[in-house]
Amino acid sequence: MLEKVHLQFYSFSQRWIPLLLGVVFGVFAARLIASEAWHFLVPLVLAVPVIVLFTRYPFAAILIWLLVFPYFAEGSVAAMRYVYWIVHRAMIPGVLGITILWKLTLKKKEPGKLGLPELALGGFLLLAVINIILLSYKPLASLIYLYDRSFVPFCAYMLIRLTAPKETDLRHLLPVAFLTIPLQFAISLLSWFKPQVLPAVWLELPPGRTSGTFGDIAIYTSTLIFLSLLLFQYAKHCARRWLRFALFSVVLVAFFGVFFSFSRGSWLGGLLVLVGLGVLYPKTTVRSAMVLAIVVLILGTTVFQKEMTWASERLESRQSAESRIPQYVAALRMIGEKPLFGWGSDNYNYEVRQFTTHVGDIRYTKIHSSHNSTLTILVEMGIIGFFFSAFPVAWWLMWTIKNWQRLPRDGLWSRQLVVMLWLSMLNLLVVSCFHDIVSTENPFGLTLFWITVGFISNMVGPHLGPAQWRPRLGGVKF
Repeated sequence: MLEKVHLQFYSFSQRWIPLLLGVVFGVFAARLIASEAWHFLVPLVLAVPVIVLFTRYPFAAILIWLLVFPYFAEGSVAAMRYVYWIVHRAMIPGVLGITILWKLTLKKKEPGKLGLPELALGGFLLLAVINIILLSYKPLASLIYLYDRSFVPFCAYMLIRLTAPKETDLRHLLPVAFLTIPLQFAISLLSWFKPQVLPAVWLELPPGRTSGTFGDIAIYTSTLIFLSLLLFQYAKHCARRWLRFALFSVVLVAFFGVFFSFSRGSWLGGLLVLVGLGVLYPKTTVRSAMVLAIVVLILGTTVFQKEMTWASERLESRQSAESRIPQYVAALRMIGEKPLFGWGSDNYNYEVRQFTTHVGDIRYTKIHSSHNSTLTILVEMGIIGFFFSAFPVAWWLMWTIKNWQRLPRDGLWSRQLVVMLWLSMLNLLVVSCFHDIVSTENPFGLTLFWITVGFISNMVGPHLGPAQWRPRLGGVKF
């Protein structure tokens, strides 16, 4: 019976869905031509080939997002906002929807197991919507933020889960990393030495900080680390000597960019990643670290002498670190007051004032962020919301450890790659303890976080047996 219904649906979709889409496309195109809205007509004309591309290769959405979105995530100009809408708000959820519909039309079903991690994400979204409706001071704005910073990142995770990219797809990601790292680092250097040539939106940080085009140091350095680890893994398994040299050179640029951020949280995250690389690839890491140290020493005593002095001052300064103690204390008091469901999404700034106080000799200043992503989630969503958001990470970490022996031992697509992805996650978690990437308006950091979780699940998930998915409250087949 179900097979017959499916065949009927397949026949209907193949005959009538293209015709209906053509009619809708024609109506919209005619309306836009009549109103001379050419800036909307161009994306509409490109929509057909783009839909074909995404239907045949959904992973292209992740590649395009990683390549394009960093330069428009902080845009306030109208043209930049259009790209923001298309690339972030529309593309990934749209491609996920296309992927699901396309799988439904296939005669031969491709199984895609979804279980407790995905159920937890659904629970978080449901809880967040209820939280906003009941507690938010600005429900509409909070729902938009939820869409940008939770729904779209979860869609990116789900897109990777359902499309299950393989080693070939990972290789397509390498050119994106090879282009993005030098370009972001070059923009960071320009922000120091030639800021007048850059758009003002990329220069919002105070002097002495660099963040590329992201407007947030933690997101900038986390992106460099994530992409450089992929290049590092590929370079270790690359037979061409010249290409291996070029890849390692870009990796060194990425770590120099992390150092040049002058963020102690990013320094700590980068240092932990280097330690992990030293355990995984000791000889290569030691040689690379020595080269990086020599380059830093030479440049620090010549071209970047003033910057090295500033780095030393940042390392020894206690003022900025101490100023965050009242913020942490206020956040902990808020959690103690409403531990289960929190104070409401995006309500931190509204409620924190009544909990701020001096801590010993440390006087608090105006608090606009907890500077800690974990504290922000606990304050706004409570322990239950934090459990839903943390469960998928804990789930895939548990199964990574349990199924370690089943993962491929050698090659690009191997257990070493899984370690690289977890090192990227470690860096993200460390820097998010010093910078709040949850409440920032730039959703790139959270989306990158869930893309990384998606890649990990894609490598670990195939090694789970049917019993390991139970209880299968969400055992869904597409």
